[in-house]
Amino acid sequence: MDKLFSLEGKSFLIAGGTRGIGRAVSIRFARAGARVVASYVRDERSAQTLQEEAGRENLHLSLCRADLTSARGLAHLDECVGADPGSLSGLVFCAATGVHRAFQDLSARHFDWTFSLNVKAFSELVKLLLPKFRVPAAIVALSSQGARQVVPCYSLVGASKGALESLA
Repeated sequence: MDKLFSLEGKSFLIAGGTRGIGRAVSIRFARAGARVVASYVRDERSAQTLQEEAGRENLHLSLCRADLTSARGLAHLDECVGADPGSLSGLVFCAATGVHRAFQDLSARHFDWTFSLNVKAFSELVKLLLPKFRVPAAIVALSSQGARQVVPCYSLVGASKGALESLA
């Protein structure tokens, strides 16, 4: 193992950790020796593929299916992380959703759904996990360039990422 990036003895929650950037972070952290809990909400196939890869490499990676936009989902994620205060070294928030439509075609429902996961879930998750963080701990929230520049049909997602950056 590459000791330059050792995370031996550390534990991380990777929210949205089974696809895309979140999956890459989950695998890299686990390969560096961390215990990883990778959360997801829908894509069972991606989650199982990640679990199989981690199993082949004997990595300490577990999955937690939880909807971060609901109190029930957050409570389940809290259980997956574990009850021990000071047990969590960090959170990497990769969970995101969005509706890519022209501004005039966006509805209040689109707004609520996008901000519920991209902004509110981050806030609620951090508050929930505060007692579980070691000192020092790290919290990283992934954003996108669309938070700071105009991207066609990205106004709602960009606005939510800007709000996420402000919170983080």
